[in-house]
Amino acid sequence: MRLLLIVIDGMAFHVVEKIRNKLPTINELISKGFFGKLESVFPSLTPIALASLVTGNTPKVNGVTAPKIFVKDRPLSNELSAYSSDPLKTDPLWVYLSKNGYNTLVTSSPQALPDKWNMENSALFDPYKSKMKKCSDGRRITEGENKVLGKVWLVERSSNKFYVAIPSPNGDKIIELEKNEWSLPITIRGKCGKEEFSAITILHARENDIYISPIAFDNKRWGNKPQLMERIWNEISTVYGMIMDGDHVSLHKDIITFEEYMETVKRTFTFFYNYTKYLLDNVKWDFALTYLPVVDNVQHLLYGLDDEKAWEYIVQSYLMADEFIKMHLDYADLVIVASDHGIEKVKKKVFINKLLEKINVLSLNEKDEIDWSRTKAYYGGGGQIRINLKGRENRGIVSLKEFPKLVRYIVRHLENLTDGNEKIFTSIYANESPASDREGDIKIGGIKDYYGVSSAVKKDMEVIEDVIPYKMNSGEHGYFRKNDLYGVIIAKYKQLELNRTETIQQAKIIDIAPTILKLFNINNIKMEGRPILKLLEPYESSRRIY
Repeated sequence: MRLLLIVIDGMAFHVVEKIRNKLPTINELISKGFFGKLESVFPSLTPIALASLVTGNTPKVNGVTAPKIFVKDRPLSNELSAYSSDPLKTDPLWVYLSKNGYNTLVTSSPQALPDKWNMENSALFDPYKSKMKKCSDGRRITEGENKVLGKVWLVERSSNKFYVAIPSPNGDKIIELEKNEWSLPITIRGKCGKEEFSAITILHARENDIYISPIAFDNKRWGNKPQLMERIWNEISTVYGMIMDGDHVSLHKDIITFEEYMETVKRTFTFFYNYTKYLLDNVKWDFALTYLPVVDNVQHLLYGLDDEKAWEYIVQSYLMADEFIKMHLDYADLVIVASDHGIEKVKKKVFINKLLEKINVLSLNEKDEIDWSRTKAYYGGGGQIRINLKGRENRGIVSLKEFPKLVRYIVRHLENLTDGNEKIFTSIYANESPASDREGDIKIGGIKDYYGVSSAVKKDMEVIEDVIPYKMNSGEHGYFRKNDLYGVIIAKYKQLELNRTETIQQAKIIDIAPTILKLFNINNIKMEGRPILKLLEPYESSRRIY
C-alpha cells in the first residue's frame, strides 16, 4: 500500500465546513470518504502540533513544548529550537516505517532535520532550512550602489526601466525590469556570516525602488540526499523560485504592499506545488508526508478582519490547498489530509517581552536587541516565561534567593495587565521552585478573546497594540481552546467509493501516527495516541477478502 499524509497548515474545521462547496477536490473527498474534526495539542502552535502529529505523543512526552525550548546549561539566547529534530525525545513515524523496510519521504516537516537517524530508505527534507537568520529577509534596493549579502549591486534607471547588475555564480549579470514587473527567479552569490553561497531570489520593480524577495540559500542543509537536493535546486528552485511563506516581515516593515504580499503567497504555492510533485515523481516511497503553508499565511493576516475582501482572499488560499491536494490523488492508495490547528480572530496584540522590559526585568541595547547580560526573564513563546537563573541557565544572572520574589513580581504585573477594565490573561501558573527542562517558570494558560500574544520586543512599541488591517496579523492560534484548537482530518481510499460521508469523531492529532503505523502492520510501538478504527476498518476488510 502507498499512503500519503498531506499536511495543510492551519486548515480550520469550522472554515472547511462553511466553504466546502466552493472546494471541489475537498468536497469530493469528504462526500465519498472520511471527514472529522482533528483536535490539536495545547498550545496549538505549528511546530508543537506537528511534532505531536508525527510522534503520536503530546508535547510533554515528545519534548517539543514551545517554539523555544529551555534546557539546563544553555543560555536563554540560544535554547533548542522546535524547528529541528534536536529536541525530540521520541521518534517520528517515518523512523518506525523505515526500520521496518518501508521507503519514506518527508517533503517538509519542522523536526525532519538534522537527520539523526541516518536510514538509507528515508528521504527527509525541510526547505525552510535554506533560509539563514539575518540574511534571508526581504529588502529594497534603490538607484545607485547597494550592499546585498556582502556584495555590491548596482541599480540604474532609464525612463520606466531598471537595470540591475548582480553578482551571480558565473560573474556579474544584468537584469532588466520594466516598472511593476516581477523577474523570473534569479541565482545570486553572496555571504551570510563568513560563508559564501549561491542563492535564489525574485525581484519586483516598483515606482522608485526594487523589492528583493526572501532569499533561499544553496547551503546543503535542507535535506539528507545531497544529489537530489542539487537536482531540486537546478530543476525546481531556479525555475519557480523558492519563496516558502508570504513575506509578512516585509509587509509589517512597510517594505511591500498588501498586493505584493499576496504575490509572495502565490509564489509560495507555486514552489511547494512543483517541489512536492517533483519529489513524489523522483523518490521511491511507500509513505510520504507533504506540506503546504499558504492557508496559515493568509489566515494569520486576514482572518480577524470583518470585510468581504479579506474573506475572499482566505477562500483563495483554501482553493490553493484544494488544488495542491488534487495533485496528490493518483499517487497513493490512501490519502489522508490533516491540519495542525485552526484559527481565531484577534483585534489586539500583546507583546509580553515588552511588558517585561517595561517592568525592568528585560533589557534592550542600543541596537534595539535584547541585552542578555542584563535580562532577568524572557518570554520564548508557547506561553512560557523563563527566569535567567544562575546555575541552570548558562550565563544566568538571577540568584536562587531572588527567584521566588522575581516570579511573584512578574505574575503580579501579568495579572494586573488590563485593557480598559478587563484583564488580558485568563490563566497564569507560577512555579514556587525553578522549573525543570522544557518548562517555563511562569506559564500563560489562556488569553482573553480577540487578543494575540507575541515574543517580539522593540523600544518603539507598546505593550498592547491595535492590529493594523492588511499589515499586522489579525488571526491567531495557540491559547484560546476554541476554533483554533480544531483542524481537519479527511481521508479517501482510492478503491473505496462511499455513497456518503463517514464521520470521524473525537480524533486527536496524536492519533494520526499510530493509525498510519497500524495500516502498515507495525504494532507494539508505544504512543499516547490511539489508531482511528474507522480508518482501519476498510483496510482490514480488504485484506481479509484478499
